[in-house]
Amino acid sequence: MARIDVTLRDVEAAVPIVREVAVRTPTAPFVCPEGREVFLKLESFQRLGSFKIRGTWNRISRLTEAERGRGVATLSSGNHGLAVAWAARRLGLRCVVRVPEGAAGRKVDAIRVEGADLVPLPRSEVVRTHEEELWRSWPETFLHPFADAVMIAGNGTAGLELAGDAPDVRTVLVPVGGGGLAAGIAIAVKGRLPKVKVFGVQAEGAATLPTALRTGAGFHVEQPRTIADGIRVGVMLPSMVELLRRHLDGCLLVSDGDIRSAVRCLAMETKVVAEPAGAAAFAAWVRHRDALEAPVAVVVSGGNIEQALLAELMR
Repeated sequence: MARIDVTLRDVEAAVPIVREVAVRTPTAPFVCPEGREVFLKLESFQRLGSFKIRGTWNRISRLTEAERGRGVATLSSGNHGLAVAWAARRLGLRCVVRVPEGAAGRKVDAIRVEGADLVPLPRSEVVRTHEEELWRSWPETFLHPFADAVMIAGNGTAGLELAGDAPDVRTVLVPVGGGGLAAGIAIAVKGRLPKVKVFGVQAEGAATLPTALRTGAGFHVEQPRTIADGIRVGVMLPSMVELLRRHLDGCLLVSDGDIRSAVRCLAMETKVVAEPAGAAAFAAWVRHRDALEAPVAVVVSGGNIEQALLAELMR
């Protein structure tokens, strides 16, 4: 895969396009019971319940007529597929979403409601599809869920909002699956606030980023396991490693227990419903906050949680 380059100017250019469909989400301060403050960038309040519409709309709205004519396709565990399906329906395009087997039912149902054709893909094939770029043989125009410069620039518009709302922030934590959100946020925030440090956050059972950052090479986990399906990607592509090494200051890990507690705390203490992936950065703040320079901001990337899972976690 070719080198991916994204600049602050690319993110700024995406703003008017993204604002055609996305809302400006709030950055809200939260003070925990022991008096520690953290800022929450609430992409769980975004249209469709996650940040994904930002990058997706920036990408899909720029397709050529020939690309539109072929229809669009993607590979997604949920939120990205939903954003692509929604955007395709809005533009009158045929849409195919290849969904890893075992994906969260609520998200899959939402994709189906938007009129996309759903094609199940064995989880054993997901990593191979990314690493070997098997999607190049698909007849539709492929919209990559994370390794795409235009998609990343669109995601970065959330970082511009964060920098504007919390100009004194010194540390930003962002959940990482494939890295498209973390790259965009880091480029935007550091472009506006050069002294800020940005850390990616991953679940211990699906942690590809620490090894990739250390070695500078792509890396995958054979069987990623975590409650956080939105960051259960299990692969870090070489092109994304290069980009993330340039812009991130490191990676923080959290356990599924940390994530469960974070979902519960966000719901009970801040009245914010977050899916497990969306709560991962908050979980990292709770676990690592003594080592982080304050003020800290965390990106709550999505709120599309299964009702049964939310009920279980609240118990």
